[in-house]
Amino acid sequence: MNKNTYTSIDYDWLFKPTGDPFANAGGYALKVFSETFPEDDILQLISRATDIYVDKWNSNLYFFFPNSNITQTNQKFSDKKYKKEQAIKGFKNILNCVDANNGVCRITGRKTNVFVAGKHNYVLAGSKSMVNFHHGFEDGLMVSAEMLIRLFFLPFAVKTVNGFNCVIGSNSSMVEEQIAKINCNKNFAELSRGTSQCALKSKSNDPSTELFRTADEILKVDSDDDKIYLQLYRFKNAARATDFEKYTLPFEGMDFYRFVNKAKYKDDWKQFVTTKYYIYNTKKKKRDFVPDIENADEDQFKYWKNSVYEKFINGVSILPEILKWSKENKFNFDIVKFYEIKVRKMKKETISKIEQMADFIFEANTDKSSINKAIKKLYAVDSSYDLRRFVLKDIVAKYYEKHAEEEQAIITVNDYTNYLFPDTDSWKETRDVLIIALFQKLHEKNMQINIEEEQQEN
Repeated sequence: MNKNTYTSIDYDWLFKPTGDPFANAGGYALKVFSETFPEDDILQLISRATDIYVDKWNSNLYFFFPNSNITQTNQKFSDKKYKKEQAIKGFKNILNCVDANNGVCRITGRKTNVFVAGKHNYVLAGSKSMVNFHHGFEDGLMVSAEMLIRLFFLPFAVKTVNGFNCVIGSNSSMVEEQIAKINCNKNFAELSRGTSQCALKSKSNDPSTELFRTADEILKVDSDDDKIYLQLYRFKNAARATDFEKYTLPFEGMDFYRFVNKAKYKDDWKQFVTTKYYIYNTKKKKRDFVPDIENADEDQFKYWKNSVYEKFINGVSILPEILKWSKENKFNFDIVKFYEIKVRKMKKETISKIEQMADFIFEANTDKSSINKAIKKLYAVDSSYDLRRFVLKDIVAKYYEKHAEEEQAIITVNDYTNYLFPDTDSWKETRDVLIIALFQKLHEKNMQINIEEEQQEN
């Protein structure tokens, strides 16, 4: 970028990471523009973006900047040339510090020239009617020139999911830059083909699916950092109403997703998660799953809604889904262990004790009918009391009968109180993990049993 024409701005702050995901995404999109057109000065880059917005996108920025010169619809602004001239004039004034105030930028915290931000140049900003909300009773959000310029390029870093603008942020600035760069380059590719009409449309049908598809992109280049999380900011910034929701894939979720995409576990995970894709039938008001999806490739459905992804993003356990799958299908138990320890925060000692109990159930019940009976008993458990009774009667007592001469009990008082039943709710998770462990041992031994009972909803 040519930095000689305008000296009023701090060029480093056009790209630096900030605490604002919208400013970050816009800055990284601007960086792609500056690298693509290195001889342009900042106003020329703004002019290029303006041309695209007006000529290629038909000023389709209403849900970004509804009151801007680009989105004006009165008679005077019906002329595209005039519309672009007015947009450029506004940025010329900012670059020349017209109507600037000495103050502190709300985003960067810098003492610098600041300008009033509103719906004409900023997303999800207040207005003059809300002056009591703003610091120092100012007319609005006071933002530096660098931030307003960055926000102008935001649409190139955005995807739309079902009509909503979506920005994906992260605790890693490298990841944020990578995501924005991918989206911006896709926009450039569509523009070169003449197919770009507005902000990039995602193939995903749901924000949770979009987060996991973004995770796929990240894992292509970064497979080791286990401290990354993703946040999707879904918004509309209309003139009379705004809409905003945040969806999070926490770092535990990213760590788990990285784990299940390792070569050893990838096939098991994909076979399982593929069966959870669906399209919601609004007329029937129910989910329509794809026929014979068990034999399908995930790539055919990976942008659809997915019940497992939705539960993951909403912090709901996916263990019941794994339990239903394990009943008929082999599923690497290492995935269950990793999920319980990393995501559900189950203690390693608890998992180890559950595996030990599963081994003993097979030792104490050598024929299919007795194993079948033990699993049915577990399915019938619907309280902490029932599970405690099962553990004491069907595991501890039987173990004592078989191994009375051994000094070490299969379950000690410490195991019982600290790992198996530390609180009133964990018994549900313990029961489900134990049943899954038993099913996987049956699959390993190629033993088929008939379990008609379905797990109760507790």
